[in-house]
Amino acid sequence: MYRRDRLTVGNLSIASFGRPCLGERLSGDAAFIDERDGRVCLAMLDGLGHGPAAHQVVQRALALLRLGWSPDPAATLRTLHEALRGTLGMAAGLGVLDVTSGELAYAGVGNTVCCKLGVETERLFSAEGIVGSHMRPPVRRSLRLDRDEVLLLYSDGLSERIDAKQYPQLWAHGAPAIARNLVMRVGKDHDDATCMVVRYER
Repeated sequence: MYRRDRLTVGNLSIASFGRPCLGERLSGDAAFIDERDGRVCLAMLDGLGHGPAAHQVVQRALALLRLGWSPDPAATLRTLHEALRGTLGMAAGLGVLDVTSGELAYAGVGNTVCCKLGVETERLFSAEGIVGSHMRPPVRRSLRLDRDEVLLLYSDGLSERIDAKQYPQLWAHGAPAIARNLVMRVGKDHDDATCMVVRYER
């Protein structure tokens, strides 16, 4: 079962695409996109393992995010950590993007990936641990997304490092096509795979 989400704010385009592990109907990955007061919350959630148990964890996290999130992503992760105690837990990467300035505040725990592709590749690293079980205090990191760059958030169901030079024609497409193509090209059959793409459209 494929899952797609999309949001457009002005000329900022955000899209996600995901699919479950081969042989599973439900995915333990989830993407969250929400805009409030000129800021967009971007979350990549990856429940431990795959299948129904992992799916339940991320659905609970999504329900909490829909109730509200902080401009400080580290604070939101701490809230999720306490709320998910007693579950299998999850990895999570969470960013808050200022739509006008392109400034991104980010914090992550576990093995989700956040990186910016442009002339150079910039990756924001996550703290070790499992949200809901044990984790080091998440560290707030930042970057600026310029008009000719692409921001990616993705689960470990995709190859860990995505090299923009390997797919030179892909970046000419819009965010939905990039997200879908990356999952189809570098997604691992034995794991859930989800990718979110953020870019300013010309």
